Amino acid sequence: MKGKFGHVVKNLDAYFAGAMFAVTLTIVIINVFTRKLFNYVIPWGEEVATSCFVYTVFIGAAWCLRTHQHAGVDLLVDKLPVAARRVVHLLTDLIILILNCYITYLSVQFVYSSRIKTMPILKISSVPLNLSLTFGFGLMAIYSLVQCVEEIRGWNGRNREEDDA
Repeated sequence: MKGKFGHVVKNLDAYFAGAMFAVTLTIVIINVFTRKLFNYVIPWGEEVATSCFVYTVFIGAAWCLRTHQHAGVDLLVDKLPVAARRVVHLLTDLIILILNCYITYLSVQFVYSSRIKTMPILKISSVPLNLSLTFGFGLMAIYSLVQCVEEIRGWNGRNREEDDA
């Protein structure tokens, strides 16, 4: 895919997280002004803003994983020989993959077990809110798998250090 549409599809996670953050920010700002100016608070504002912010966090975390934006400490790893660095990176990617798969599994169970719980103000099921866990960790599991495959493929050619240069 090329062009603007391809860019949007490739970065759909970032655009979605950004949109959810914009909704969160808008609702919070409107609530602040209506509270200060009219002594009125939009009753559903906090629940919607919180729900959108939760999606921002989990989908944004997936984007950070995909684009290698998470903070890391490579001080010791950078001192290792290239072959040892590759092993450490692969082991790290595998651990992250396993953890993300396990948390995705747990989040599916959590969503299922909380399906009868409703949000207090909106009176709707909490499933859409709780699905943010499944979507976020599911994406992180997929991105982790992709990174593991790329790390293994890199052993036959380029390595991560060449990509970072």
